[in-house]
Amino acid sequence: MDTTLTSWAQLIWETLQDDGIDSRSVFTIAGLDPALLSDPTGRYPTSAMHELWKEGEARYSKMDFGLAVGQRWHPTSFNALGFAWLASETLHTALERLVRYAQLVNSGIVATLSTEGTAYRLSIQPHKGSHGAANLAGLTAVAVMCRTLLGPSFTPVELGLSGESAKHSKAVQEFFGCRIHSGRQMSYINIDRQQAHIHLPGANSQLALVNEQLALKNLSEVADSNIRARAAQAIAKRLPTGTVNEDSVAAELALSTRSLQRRLSEEHTSFKEMLDKVRRELAKHYLELDEHSLSEISYLLGYGDQASFSRAFKRWFGASPSQFRTRTLNVRAQQSAS
Repeated sequence: MDTTLTSWAQLIWETLQDDGIDSRSVFTIAGLDPALLSDPTGRYPTSAMHELWKEGEARYSKMDFGLAVGQRWHPTSFNALGFAWLASETLHTALERLVRYAQLVNSGIVATLSTEGTAYRLSIQPHKGSHGAANLAGLTAVAVMCRTLLGPSFTPVELGLSGESAKHSKAVQEFFGCRIHSGRQMSYINIDRQQAHIHLPGANSQLALVNEQLALKNLSEVADSNIRARAAQAIAKRLPTGTVNEDSVAAELALSTRSLQRRLSEEHTSFKEMLDKVRRELAKHYLELDEHSLSEISYLLGYGDQASFSRAFKRWFGASPSQFRTRTLNVRAQQSAS
């Protein structure tokens, strides 16, 4: 289960309160306990955060909910990562740290830093099911972070908005002050390379190192606590080998078989249930992708024969794999024609 720092939710709480909205009621609808906001290392399920963003934007009286939330970013919002950012020698070093520890903020996102001509591009792959306001808030927070280091005049070279966040207003344009491209597959912000290598007056390598070590410790704890996601990844990787069992997966996770069983039980699941769920999700994905034959999919899912795969698939979806694929392709064709 992916999780998000409660500090993000704190920014949402404050934004709603300032708009005269009862934040507690919004959190209740999303299924989140406001008491966790007082825990600096507290985390909420990301799926519930999606609901919080959705409900919060629906109640917010002004436009650009994501912009309003992102502008509230403060170094303490990202805990040790925020302080390591402030102590960085250059903006480029700070961006590298942000990429390295992005999953501290949200364990499900993927951030990368690449070179695009005379600029660096920080790309953020949106979490599956993420709300447009959340994507915009993330980029807004990054811009605020950059201005914290380089001053209020900092302006990105270019911005890319993904998904629903592609809808932006004049206020968004004025805040970023650069070219904004909509409908991108992932969110990104381009930053001038020359600016990124300016030595920062607040640089403190010792302070940065101390906070980076704390960020690394926190990140390790997040990864270790997400045993269900780690087990799912290990199962998916081993399926084509046909050697998926509790012993092999436990060994890959550096756990004893008994420890794996206990940890999964604590998360109200079992190895058998995990294996069935991973196979079900991958089977649906492969059939919708329409790039593999049924026999190939059977192999990729670790089944000894196609008949075993077909029986399992009918149990999951109430239809045979071929029926499901035909139905999916027909729906896709109708959508393309409309």
